[in-house]
Amino acid sequence: MIRKPKGEASADAVSPPIADLTLLPAAVAKIRDRILAACETGDVEALRVPIDWNETRPLFARSGAFKAGTDPIEILKALSFDRKGREAISLIRAIFAEPYVKIMRGPTTLYEWPAFARHPGPPANAEDALARWRCVRFTDLARANAEGKPRATRIGIAADGVWHYFWSED
Repeated sequence: MIRKPKGEASADAVSPPIADLTLLPAAVAKIRDRILAACETGDVEALRVPIDWNETRPLFARSGAFKAGTDPIEILKALSFDRKGREAISLIRAIFAEPYVKIMRGPTTLYEWPAFARHPGPPANAEDALARWRCVRFTDLARANAEGKPRATRIGIAADGVWHYFWSED
């Protein structure tokens, strides 16, 4: 069952957390696999291929902090605490290890990781709590969101396989 969460746009309908990757549309699974394969190289430059697979590049910040035309790899490096992009790679791997949600926004269907960013209930155990912290940028550790919880970094991919965003809450 898909529900409208509190605090989200009224037109959004969000599924409960889903862990079964076989339920993803083929195009979503394909880009997710390409992103993860790039991360396995350990080189942030390898992310250029899945980033450029889209006609338009994914957004890396909600606030528009980076002007159009800026090199996406340089943005990922700038957003990483280490300034080399290793934090971005680590975040992507941690985020994709978590369950996801299916978001229906009008005619658009989006798949977003991690599910706990939309369903912020308490972690089930210490291991779950640690997994959630792995999805938070180092810079965001000191800043809580409006609910007093860590600012989770999110990845959103549309049902057609277009990678829309990789950002933390602003």
